[in-house]
Amino acid sequence: MREVGIGIAGFGTVGGGVLSILENHAREIEARLGARIVVRRVAVRDVAKERAVALHPGLVTPRLSDLLDDREVEVVVELIGGTTEAFDLVAGALRRGKHVVTANKALIAARGDELFRLAAEKGVDVYYEGAVCGGIPIIRTLREALASDRIQALHGIVNGTTNFILTAMSENGEPLAQALAEAQRLGYAEADPTLDVSGGDAAQKLCILAQLAFGARLRPEDVLTEGIMQLEPADFAWGRGFGYALKLLAVACRVERAEGEVPGPDLIEARVHPAFIPQASLLAGVRGAMNAVQLRSDALGPSMLFGQGAGALPTGSAVVADIIDLSRNIVASSPGRVPLPPSTPRVQLRSHDEIRCGYYLRFSVKDVPGVLARIANTLADRRISIAAVEQRDQADGGGAVPLVIVTHRAREADMRGAIAAIDRFDTTVAPSRLIRIEEL
Repeated sequence: MREVGIGIAGFGTVGGGVLSILENHAREIEARLGARIVVRRVAVRDVAKERAVALHPGLVTPRLSDLLDDREVEVVVELIGGTTEAFDLVAGALRRGKHVVTANKALIAARGDELFRLAAEKGVDVYYEGAVCGGIPIIRTLREALASDRIQALHGIVNGTTNFILTAMSENGEPLAQALAEAQRLGYAEADPTLDVSGGDAAQKLCILAQLAFGARLRPEDVLTEGIMQLEPADFAWGRGFGYALKLLAVACRVERAEGEVPGPDLIEARVHPAFIPQASLLAGVRGAMNAVQLRSDALGPSMLFGQGAGALPTGSAVVADIIDLSRNIVASSPGRVPLPPSTPRVQLRSHDEIRCGYYLRFSVKDVPGVLARIANTLADRRISIAAVEQRDQADGGGAVPLVIVTHRAREADMRGAIAAIDRFDTTVAPSRLIRIEEL
């Protein structure tokens, strides 16, 4: 039987999952592939370290270069993370005519263009299903299953850590710090959770998804990105009263050019931020550390992929699926069967100032006559229409009171200008809270 040799770089949680799947599902894989996948080398930093999944000593090496030098390694599986050492390894593999599988979202988001160009020059492939949403086959779906369709919008819950935290805040009324501590205790959050709670992780993933869905060429810094650290249990309670659930959403969608905008390529928005969504929507029911991506396309209409977005076996299953797919190409001598992302952008990113959506606004104001009218006039001066208002008096009847306004669709720059003006009022006692509303 034809054998396809692979070399694995990095043997942490995901690497252990990959080897477990290859060993435990070997018969099924061979039957479906018509070939045998053989692990030739595993590069690790600490050869003596004990691991949950046993490695044959003859496979282990401390040198990444051994994966490149071994002629029997046809596919290099990069699981070390980061964008420096990982880039050197992947680029080195491509230059030697080896195919690559990676689960490294940061690498693809930051330096994917360079790697894709190099792969095209050398006639080899780069697969990266495990880089986004763990075991959910969102990349394969966009790249292959919907190749005949035109994607109009993508809304995703693509970070399990933040979704776990927001679920706890919503269902248990926990403050964010307590929910984050529980996520860390259970292993859903890192000791330093900054990349997750800042929205940075989701922004990296959105760059990859937007490239496949729309032909965009985005860097994480191009994406409007806001994290969850300013959210409070009160926001969830107010949102429920208006019929909304609160999620950290990754959003990319086609938008029409506004009157007066210069004609050109299709426009898209790309943003990551907390958002209120209808409680009856499918994404509102995505709880805990799960991930989901909802698509809207011309031919299929609405669709959603849902599942575990991280972990040894979910992400490992995506990596192994890529290994199998690449092995099919190798056995059939058909590299490049699935084209790499386009080298030039097919769409243009709309200025974040021109984003248009509904808004939830929570003000903390003095309990004096005329406050609501003054705020309403300030919004109206910037063409912002109010959809609903709620105001609750404090129990003691004095001091600051919360005032919540939900608006119709408005322009981001107009909303920002209005908030800045309102925060300067002598009747405003704390910075105002803004959360966008996505009607899906």
